[in-house]
Amino acid sequence: MKNKNILLVALILISTQVFAQNTWLKYFGSTQFEHFDAITADDSGNVYVAGRMAASITIGDTTLNKIGSSSYSYFLAKFSSAGNFVWITGVNVAPNIEMVSSLAVDKNFNVYMSINDPGTLFKFNQDGTQLYKKTIQSWKPRLGNVLVDDSNNVWICGSFSQYNFSLDGLPAMPHHGGTSLYIAKLDSIGTARLVIPIGCNSISARMGKIAMRDSLIYVTANSHFDVYIKNDTFYNANIITACFNKQGDYKWARKIFPSTSTSIEHITDIVVTSQHQVVIGGLFYNPINVSGAILSNTNNRQNFFMASYYPNGSLRWAKQSNTVYSSCNALALTPDDKIAVAVDYNFAFAFGGQSGGDGVSNKRYALMMSVDENGNANWIKTLGQVDWTYATAIAVDKQGNWYMGGNFQATTNNTIDGNLVGVVGEADVYFIKNFYLPAVGGAAQFNFCKDGKPTHLIAAGSGVKWYADLLLTQQVFVGNNFTVQFDSAVTYYVIQTQGGAKSAAKKVTAFMFDLTPVRLIKNGDTLMVNSANGKQYKWYKNGTLMSGKTTPSLLVTSSGNYHAVMVNSNDCSNYTDTINMQVTGLFETGAIPVSIYPNPANDVLYFASDENITEVNFYNLSGVLVNTVQGQQLKSCSLNNIADGLFMVQVKSKKGVAVKRILIQHQ
Repeated sequence: MKNKNILLVALILISTQVFAQNTWLKYFGSTQFEHFDAITADDSGNVYVAGRMAASITIGDTTLNKIGSSSYSYFLAKFSSAGNFVWITGVNVAPNIEMVSSLAVDKNFNVYMSINDPGTLFKFNQDGTQLYKKTIQSWKPRLGNVLVDDSNNVWICGSFSQYNFSLDGLPAMPHHGGTSLYIAKLDSIGTARLVIPIGCNSISARMGKIAMRDSLIYVTANSHFDVYIKNDTFYNANIITACFNKQGDYKWARKIFPSTSTSIEHITDIVVTSQHQVVIGGLFYNPINVSGAILSNTNNRQNFFMASYYPNGSLRWAKQSNTVYSSCNALALTPDDKIAVAVDYNFAFAFGGQSGGDGVSNKRYALMMSVDENGNANWIKTLGQVDWTYATAIAVDKQGNWYMGGNFQATTNNTIDGNLVGVVGEADVYFIKNFYLPAVGGAAQFNFCKDGKPTHLIAAGSGVKWYADLLLTQQVFVGNNFTVQFDSAVTYYVIQTQGGAKSAAKKVTAFMFDLTPVRLIKNGDTLMVNSANGKQYKWYKNGTLMSGKTTPSLLVTSSGNYHAVMVNSNDCSNYTDTINMQVTGLFETGAIPVSIYPNPANDVLYFASDENITEVNFYNLSGVLVNTVQGQQLKSCSLNNIADGLFMVQVKSKKGVAVKRILIQHQ
């Protein structure tokens, strides 16, 4: 059975105790305060982290010195997927107190780092060499996050506080007396090619984050007052969320506003699922109105919230934690459309039906959480008991591994996520890699073809076991590469174990499709596939694929063994028999110099020669004479009495004979 697809099973880590298990943890710092600001991963699983440093820091055998005399300079470091240190580099942007807004990596492994204030964008190559530095030239420029789309276009979001601000010579953006917002697309050298303005009349407005999905770009920002987008005005909008296409056309916008006379809230991040469900997260102190849904907060203390919008902008849900002193600090999207959330909290934390934390200690703790499309928590994982631990950034790679980082303060050595950490300075940075195998509902179906070859089922991960029953009593294979041969549909249940955790069983059904009987029909010098009901054809001569031959029929022009492959609607390859074709007609010769044209010919065939052509004979490829033309000095002849096909044309003069192969195609 020749497999149509290689089966890649993304196994599921589902346990009553552990939902994401630590792979490795890294921490470093100086003798003073450091801040962990951003984390991302590239397509190969390399991890990039960035933040602020108050003094020299050492990682492995490399020491990076602080740059400049301001409070902080910035670091950017790269680690392999195994957690091995690769390189670290630093930059200086005065006044060195604002955070790194985000990191992004393009398909060429160039790294982009945005600084909040003054709004500055850096580009580095995969070795950490700085390629450019772009500082936004306006009054009070700030930058949110940076993204790279599938075409390697770079997108940024920012804010400015000046009239007639023009980004790189593009038309000036409208200003409404406060701090206005914008989204911009940059080319490969950092020059803006498109700006999307968002007006605001509050001096406290700050650009938040942008997210992309297909041809659309989404933004959420801390607007704090009235917002103007095209012809729409959103009064008293403390938070705005909006959607545009990548040409800058406005689609929709929604606001979050105070439900009391005063309100303090802050948006932190935005993600968009493959179904264009928009999810935002942040924190609030007083009751707020989230696009029509009221979130209460009787304690008037820092509280966690998340909200979701349908693709058309209508509110899907808005939920808060029933915990005080908690905040949603960062969001990421998993390969199976779950929302990865970075949280820190006091006392304990509860959201979406799940809870975690010690419920006693008056300290700050970090946790990671998985939330589904309906706002329910799949699981919550706390990272352990370290004095004053914060979670500031989160990322998920294409393999489903989670990365989260932040800061910690401790007076003695302690643990984070089961790993012992030592104290380097007053506040150090950490980041962890956890494997997480996403929960997949329903059954997986894979199709194969009955062509007599073994089928290979391949499962990613380790600790893989295959069972023939849902109760997991009939184990049939242990390991990743399961070679199985079967003639009818089969079902397996696949699990993974790692540490003390066991995944839920994933039901995998494989269906077998019969091949379609096909054969070759010979009609003169033409071969035809019967039946010709496939979606793709391939022709072979003497076992070698013939380039460009993809139709159900083939005109044979030379002797050899021919067969065809028809690919049917199930993507099964159906092989015909092999036919030996002998072209027995005359071979091309050139005893006399003559040019015969055109080739292919339509109605008339012409002859150009210094000899007097007296006779022209047409033979098919079987050597049968089909037509003769005679004359004293032939320069051309009509082809009206000759059918379409390939012919050997014999030209005679008193001094000799020439034979040429000519294709006749009447229009």
